[in-house]
Amino acid sequence: MVSPVSYVDLGSSKVNRVYRLTVQKTTDDDKPMDEAIVITNPITMKFQVNRSIFAEINGATIELYNLSLDTYRQLFFDYFNIEKRAVILEAGYDVNNMSIIFIGDMWSCYTSRVGTETITRIECIVGWKELSVRTDATLANASRNQILRYAANDMLMDIKIYSGEDTKFSRPVSIEGSSYKTIQKYSDNDVFIDNKTIYVLSDDDAFEGLVPVIDDESGLLGVPQHEDAILKVDIIFEPRLMIGQIVDIQSRVAPMFNGQYKIYGIRHEGEISDAEAGQATTTLEMLVGSQVYGRFHVKSPQQ
Repeated sequence: MVSPVSYVDLGSSKVNRVYRLTVQKTTDDDKPMDEAIVITNPITMKFQVNRSIFAEINGATIELYNLSLDTYRQLFFDYFNIEKRAVILEAGYDVNNMSIIFIGDMWSCYTSRVGTETITRIECIVGWKELSVRTDATLANASRNQILRYAANDMLMDIKIYSGEDTKFSRPVSIEGSSYKTIQKYSDNDVFIDNKTIYVLSDDDAFEGLVPVIDDESGLLGVPQHEDAILKVDIIFEPRLMIGQIVDIQSRVAPMFNGQYKIYGIRHEGEISDAEAGQATTTLEMLVGSQVYGRFHVKSPQQ
């Protein structure tokens, strides 16, 4: 159960945004090749990151301003390029304490000129290659978690299992077909991919940890918006939040939506620049009706 006193303050100083973008050429089995390209302040970056439980494929768009000719030549990446390039985007308010807001693969990278600005635009996605992987095996004396980890290993992805019983199968289990569909089958569809990690987490479970309070003092912007079954909340850019954790919404203007919610989607968008004071926001997506205290069972990973 969620403790009503397990709160953490998000209201610390939110000035001087910083970031670090790492682009790494990798082998087909995700082993690093060559030296990574690392870009950070004072290069201006505009970004949009979309991550959601409801989407099997998530993505990010990153724009870098006025890179050197050598750097954007190294970054150039065509849609049809057969190379693999891993992309990691970290951001925060302290260069020594940044959070990862996106891990995925480069889809394309092109450079254009707009006025006096040279803009390098990187499109990234996560999930599309992994979803095409197959698992073909027969496992004897296997448990549910062993099957889940076997399929995740074929996808070259980490897996964290929070929900469900680790049932032992008395007969050999034959697996043939999509690795991800195998994971869906044996997790009862309680699965999603976020930042290159597979999570097995049911609707009624959430990650253990402190519960951040989101109010006017900690960065709540405007009024929570109710669209169909989704509650959307805009806040000042907050890279520390994770899909699957619980937050406590406290709005003075719309108190009917106050309560603890599980995060189902995160959208980061904005600008990080030493040259100008651009805006950066985070939009949280939560299910309306899930704010009843005590609904969620807080889980730690299974061994």
